[in-house]
Amino acid sequence: EECQTACSGKADCNSFALCPQWNRCFLKDRSLTGNEAVRTNGNCKTYFKTACGTTSTTTTEVTTTTTTTTTTVATTTLDGGLCYASLDGVASVEGKGLGMVTTSDLEKCQEACEQREGCRSFARCPRWGRCFLKDRSFTGGESSRTNGDCKTFYQISCSLTTTTTTTTLDLAEGFTVKVVSYNLYWWNAFQKNSWKSDGIIDNIKSTLRPDSLGLQECDSPSEIRSRTDKAVETASEFQGAQGVMVKPNVFSTSNSGSRDLDATGKWGPRYVTWVQLTNTSVGRAFWHFNTHWCVHSEGDRVCNEEVRYRGAKNMLKAIQENAGDQPVVITGDFNANMNEKGIRHFLDNGFKLAVNSWVDAIIYSEHWELLDQGIGQMAGSDHRPVWAELWLRSNC
Repeated sequence: EECQTACSGKADCNSFALCPQWNRCFLKDRSLTGNEAVRTNGNCKTYFKTACGTTSTTTTEVTTTTTTTTTTVATTTLDGGLCYASLDGVASVEGKGLGMVTTSDLEKCQEACEQREGCRSFARCPRWGRCFLKDRSFTGGESSRTNGDCKTFYQISCSLTTTTTTTTLDLAEGFTVKVVSYNLYWWNAFQKNSWKSDGIIDNIKSTLRPDSLGLQECDSPSEIRSRTDKAVETASEFQGAQGVMVKPNVFSTSNSGSRDLDATGKWGPRYVTWVQLTNTSVGRAFWHFNTHWCVHSEGDRVCNEEVRYRGAKNMLKAIQENAGDQPVVITGDFNANMNEKGIRHFLDNGFKLAVNSWVDAIIYSEHWELLDQGIGQMAGSDHRPVWAELWLRSNC
């Protein structure tokens, strides 16, 4: 009732999103009929104004028009009831490892998985002559990454068809943004061995060419701006040597901020920084959050998976409090593998992994479509930058 009262008291409010788990209502100006598509975001739900004499309608799930082709692969199951299908590469999140088999033969990998209790998938790497057994189940829609010739295979019922979907996107209806995350290795590449910084600067300016850039181990964003000939400029606060820079004349910036994650390790407090970016051509906005989690311990400053998990929970709270139900991208050096509880906390709360290399990753909210992703060259850093091209749908 408080949400309804607030919406009724605002002249241009015609609907609102109620999110009980965050204790928030987000007022909106859009009028709805009840036949619009919806998406899942925790226990949030959209309410809209109707005439009191009308009957409220039930919402329907989002569907996407696709063309499909069958991509099942041969089975060598013991009971004949399972087949295997594959992703395009290695699953971004593979699940728990259950052992390794020295073979490049696909059927032997399948047999090994079927004979291993709890095995639901495996990563086959012919170049290395290895199969890595995993406990995670897949549906075929999960994100994957390139790792040599490795590929994730997963079990499905032979009565099902696994489909590869090709979605036609009208890119003119939204806008695309190239997001990059890059740890600059400042103490070494810009100080101790400063000659290395030339490669990093050129990498940002000439190769990566980001629209929005999350930096870690960056002691001087003004130096990055100057030496890249203003290819990027500061957009967010910088705390703990990390923050967000953007391509000039593309976005207007607002609501910049930062928060201590209460996840301190050897090198001091760890932060999340953020900024709201509005594409000046189309007037559409999203939030970019950037972070650098702890890795080492010293004395009373203990860093481990539990500490990073605490930081992840505090970071998600900051995202929810600031961005609400608006589009979000997250960049960072997480100092964690993608199966850690901290990373899983984001993935279990509506976010998706676009790309990762080692501990560096880009994560995004479900408002976006992932068009492309990749891993760049270190170019003088000790981390490879990761990048993702994302398309913000027009109805978000």
